[in-house]
Amino acid sequence: MPSRSERRVLPLSAEDIDFVLELSQERIHRDRLERKEIESYLQEDFLSGLVLFEGERRIGYVLFRMSEFDGEVDEIAVRKDEEGKGGGALLLQKALEALDDGRRKTCFLEAREGNERARSLYSRMGFDGFRRRVAYYGDEDSICYRKELGRK
Repeated sequence: MPSRSERRVLPLSAEDIDFVLELSQERIHRDRLERKEIESYLQEDFLSGLVLFEGERRIGYVLFRMSEFDGEVDEIAVRKDEEGKGGGALLLQKALEALDDGRRKTCFLEAREGNERARSLYSRMGFDGFRRRVAYYGDEDSICYRKELGRK
């Protein structure tokens, strides 16, 4: 079994799309995303994605968008058997590094209110909750977070 030292984060590629679609459906979305939605992260300059590997095995991914003055993490997910092993934190850190280019001032993201693991990670990484979206997921509220960039 590969050690965590063999973990690496690489840019999203066309070969990763099936993995992202499957993990997104399993971990985030009840309805399947369209392939074209994920492909847009390869085609649009303002969209980006990263994939975490352990050896040759894909562990997780993060999708994010960049505007002139801020960024937003659209999705972050790791395999269920990899929860609590630092993969989500590593992916989020790498996304923040990509977003923190000196121009962007803030990064935004959101989580289901009941996703305590994600909410705890976001707080540990310096994000502050600032808004609740009532029934955003139909059956559950969303908590919106922000982090000022340029501060370690």
